Amino acid sequence: MEITNINSVVIVEDDMRIANILSKTINGEAGFEVVGIAQNATEAIDLLDIFKPELIFLDVSLVESNGLDVLKYVRQDLNAADISIVMLTAAKDSEVIQEAMSYGAFDYILKPLAFSRLKLTLARFIQYRQRLSTQQPFEQDDLDELFHNQGKLANPSKSDSVINEIAPLPKGIDSLTLDKIRAVFSDNSGTAYTAESMSEYIGTSRTTARRYLEYLLSCNEIIADIEYGTVGRPERHYLLK
Repeated sequence: MEITNINSVVIVEDDMRIANILSKTINGEAGFEVVGIAQNATEAIDLLDIFKPELIFLDVSLVESNGLDVLKYVRQDLNAADISIVMLTAAKDSEVIQEAMSYGAFDYILKPLAFSRLKLTLARFIQYRQRLSTQQPFEQDDLDELFHNQGKLANPSKSDSVINEIAPLPKGIDSLTLDKIRAVFSDNSGTAYTAESMSEYIGTSRTTARRYLEYLLSCNEIIADIEYGTVGRPERHYLLK
């Protein structure tokens, strides 16, 4: 299948480890380019207003927001029926699934997400877009393929790569402390922190705070700058990206 167009993708996922792995995987597939990552509904709406992507990967359970609200925004406020949305979630209850379907979700993938399932969705999307772009009239077989060919896949086996299990936290980094630091940045957007000032916020040593800040920097969640004082050594200042 020859792919000539690049489909822009926005990822809405509050776990940056998963978001970055998703982005790398999607960018590695022909015909796709991730143009932005949002961690909450507000960031998602801002990105969607700017980029108008062809495809959105949308987590349902976002921090302080609901991914279904983003889905509704796309369909009602943007009135964008041509944006395909793939739900990424651990939610298995019928109410959430029915609501996602009623607002035209392209696919619904349960976490932990298998790479093979993700790639199947990307392949289906390419086929779907190419089929809709044809100038020829549709026959019933064509419509059946578009509406019913969901590319069913068995549950991932133990040998299948699962995104949630990739890149475990390194030694010396625990999720609770990491979430506390993320919350500090999120609640004080635009404020830069040193290792010392962050240590005061989270109640750890400066060395521990620096270790976590450097980890977030390596994950591309924050940025760092060096400031030179009048005396003493230069100091790194960390800021939410």
